[in-house]
Amino acid sequence: MAAMKTIFRLGVALLVCAIGAVGVYAQEPVKKKVAVYVTGSDVDNSIKKVLGAKIVTAITQSGDFAAVERTSEFLAALSKETDYQTSGEVRDSQIAKLGQKFGVKYVAVADVSEAFDELFVAARLINVETGLVEKAYDVNGPAESMQQLISLSKQVADGLLSGLSRNSGRSGNGYSAISTGGGQVETFTVNGVTFEMIMVDGGAMNPFYIGKTEVTQRLWYAVMGNNPSRFIGNNNPVEQVSWYDCQEFVERLSRLTGRNFRLPTDREWEYAARGGSKSRGYEYSGSNDIYRVAWYDENSGDQTHPVAQKLDNELSIYDMSGNVWEWCSDLWSSNSTNRVIRGGGWGGGAASCRVANRLNFTPSTRDDDLGLRLAL
Repeated sequence: MAAMKTIFRLGVALLVCAIGAVGVYAQEPVKKKVAVYVTGSDVDNSIKKVLGAKIVTAITQSGDFAAVERTSEFLAALSKETDYQTSGEVRDSQIAKLGQKFGVKYVAVADVSEAFDELFVAARLINVETGLVEKAYDVNGPAESMQQLISLSKQVADGLLSGLSRNSGRSGNGYSAISTGGGQVETFTVNGVTFEMIMVDGGAMNPFYIGKTEVTQRLWYAVMGNNPSRFIGNNNPVEQVSWYDCQEFVERLSRLTGRNFRLPTDREWEYAARGGSKSRGYEYSGSNDIYRVAWYDENSGDQTHPVAQKLDNELSIYDMSGNVWEWCSDLWSSNSTNRVIRGGGWGGGAASCRVANRLNFTPSTRDDDLGLRLAL
């Protein structure tokens, strides 16, 4: 009997300990694991190592996630892949598969470049389960001290994790509509990337929507899973896309959103660039002073720039003069297969940025000053 009591008491004690352990465990939140992969061929390795370590720290300090730096493991694994050996390209599908091997939920990829004495970090958070980009964020700033590097790292971490909860999965697709001084705005979200379309009172035409900015590299990547651009930056306009590429893009975007996206017609493009019914008759879209509204050969530094950094036009639309030329849907003429392009680009003179200016290219043309703007 004494032995039985001893066993019973021991069992109770073990049960209490087990319940206590479960209680303690239940109080601990399950953190989602993030692997950090830092890349960039033109930046000193010491900067990339510090940036990666500080991104890990910032992610971990958020409280919802656990992070670990895995750059060397990613590079070692990628170097063994036949596809990488052949093309030299790293695709998100490859990164997602490696993330599965590392046992993480997300991979935070930070592409680092250096220009004008500043670091540019284009970061994206890949959902390992879906292989899709959950969030995208880019930031730039000086990195002449450790404090500045820490600040950049924290901005990257906050930008990638903002809005994500412990139970979040793939960001949904959808849209909402509001009214502003420039006209009704519809906001769309596709695979975690948000963009805006502005309604234009069509005058003699039917009303239509047009993109508030050019299609960015972030949006192109969210839809297409690649970035063909020369001048890398999530908020820079996508370029090096042919008219045929743009058709594939709008078809995929339409399937994702349930709306019929397209390229603007030549007439719609010019009407919106001039400010629609609110037009003040400017030579360029939004001003007679080209410096205020356009990136072109005298101020671009021979490259594209993030969208919406110059003055907008009367309809709150940006960059319809300069930065990149924009494809339109129209044929150049009835006896030509060329397609209309509008707006001028970073490499052209002021005359090419006039709202009245028109040019054309063969639909297979790709160039580093040629992009697109959406219509609906």
